[in-house]
Amino acid sequence: MTLNRLLIGGALALCAAACSPAPDATAPDVARGERPAPIPTGPDPHSYANHDAVAIDHMTLDLDVDLRRRVLDGFVVLDLERIEGAAAERLVLDTRQLEIRDVNRVLDDDALEPLSWRLGEGDPDQPWLGRPLVVALPGGADRVRIDYSTTPEAYGLQWLDGRQTLSGRPFLFSQSQPIFARTWVPLQDTPGVRYTFDATVRVPRGLIAVMGAGGNPTEPAADGTYTFTMPQPIPSYLMAIAVGELEFREIGPRSGVYAEPSRLEAAAYEFGELEEMIDVGEALYGDYRWDRYDLLILPPSFPFGGMENPRLSFITPTVIAGDRSLTALIAHELAHSWSGNLVTNAAWRDLWLNEGFTTYFESRIVENLYGTRRKDMEGTLDFENLKAQLEELSDAEQVLARDLVGQDPEASFTGIPYDKGRLFLQWLEARVGREAFDAFLTDYFDHFAFESIDTEDFLAYLDTTLLAEHGERVTKAELEEWIYAPGLPDDAVIPQSDAFEIVNDYRRQWLAGEIELADIPTADWTVSEWRRFLLGLGDVLTLEQMAELDAAYDLTGSGNVEILYLWLVRAIETRYEPGLERLESFLVDVGRNKFTRPLYEELAATDWGRDRAIEIYQRARPRYHPMTRAAAERALGIDG
Repeated sequence: MTLNRLLIGGALALCAAACSPAPDATAPDVARGERPAPIPTGPDPHSYANHDAVAIDHMTLDLDVDLRRRVLDGFVVLDLERIEGAAAERLVLDTRQLEIRDVNRVLDDDALEPLSWRLGEGDPDQPWLGRPLVVALPGGADRVRIDYSTTPEAYGLQWLDGRQTLSGRPFLFSQSQPIFARTWVPLQDTPGVRYTFDATVRVPRGLIAVMGAGGNPTEPAADGTYTFTMPQPIPSYLMAIAVGELEFREIGPRSGVYAEPSRLEAAAYEFGELEEMIDVGEALYGDYRWDRYDLLILPPSFPFGGMENPRLSFITPTVIAGDRSLTALIAHELAHSWSGNLVTNAAWRDLWLNEGFTTYFESRIVENLYGTRRKDMEGTLDFENLKAQLEELSDAEQVLARDLVGQDPEASFTGIPYDKGRLFLQWLEARVGREAFDAFLTDYFDHFAFESIDTEDFLAYLDTTLLAEHGERVTKAELEEWIYAPGLPDDAVIPQSDAFEIVNDYRRQWLAGEIELADIPTADWTVSEWRRFLLGLGDVLTLEQMAELDAAYDLTGSGNVEILYLWLVRAIETRYEPGLERLESFLVDVGRNKFTRPLYEELAATDWGRDRAIEIYQRARPRYHPMTRAAAERALGIDG
């Protein structure tokens, strides 16, 4: 439904920001039972935004952070660009769990003029979409101010009290991917729109605010006011904010780490190779274009390993193992600075353009820094995870360019875009040679820099560049099979590691009683070798063997989360009580979905553990991010 332009008198032109919604001449008569027609989604099925008619070009945020009430309160000013040839009589934005107070046009002298607006009804079958904010857009209106506040339940924000942090002070952090930016800013929440922004954020004194932007402080501001700017255009899912008692440690001339004070020393050591990683990335695929690359180490409730917010990746503390053994995750988030942040999937259908490229890029950084042996081991384990997923996913879920119409975009985050996407690029590399493929990727990142593209854009560019010279080595049918067909082609280049054959042999000999644990040279094992060893022990161990392994290696007390996770799975299988006690404390302390969801599933699947799993979850729930809660409740089969 198109809103008519509102005729506003001179007195109303001076209306303050608290004005109520202006009447809409085309609005239905609710008193007579009429209801507005539903607002259709725009070009992106996961956004109501009509960005094919009018798009955000720049955004200015002004927010007060109320840690007691757990809300952000303030306004946003959107500078708009009307798309040539498109009718732009209205602006449609995405919102979810927001309280909209007022919408005004910003005039040249910064005076405010009321605009007609309404919140449309959401789709009950797609609750993740939230509600469209529809604003009448008079001719010439190119700046719109929206006064709003978030709600304590905002899905994209987590608020922690002092009992849930190391510092004893409250903490806030955001998670906007895939479509949760709309829960803390009214905007066009689609990766198909990119914009620059600036922000002013006010927080309680003594705390630091940081954003995925330029201007992050290294000391607390005396008045608690911080200003930020992002001169490079980004999509909405990369909007990021955090507030807490933080300290900063420089690692290199353009890199450093933020963390709560008691965690800073360990984090600075763990990620001491950060500047070297940036250098490797640039040597592979061209200049780093975001000025700085810092890390923010979040509380353990962060639901992911990392989030690639530009200039400031958000990182789980679970990768701080003390020996830099889990830094491939940092290589992954850094690689996103090229694949994802610089060249972005235009919609979640094309997630593989972000994650497949990044997983391939990550492997190349790991190879450069740590050698082919480590790269091959990590790649082999990832491939085995992919094979297991291929057995569980439907054919429709196995394609790279996946149809997600009517589905929650979170459904796209499986191993397919990551690991099948990586295998596709490895296959291309094998067909044309590494030198030619690296040159292609460097040109690709440069050609589409700061743009959002889809799979077909990639294929068209591939056809006119790499395949123009090497077309005889790759057919169109082969490309289409990789991208649009389920499964893996028969000629996929499968990662292999000879190191794992040695591990497998040691495990077999120990299980057969041919050698003692003391005969296995585990002192030199990598995390990947430990993972292979523990994965192969599934459903075969006795309680006596669990105790023997624990006595030899203190696996229950492991500080490496990847090793500990697999050990806890073995503890559930065998009902090994020391491991189950560690499982309880782990699930209460850690909210990373990669581990919590499958551990709840494993425990609930036993004939003795479901009630125990639910009891643990009820204790852990207040510490969990909303995403972790939802995943755990699905795993346990309970309602939130």
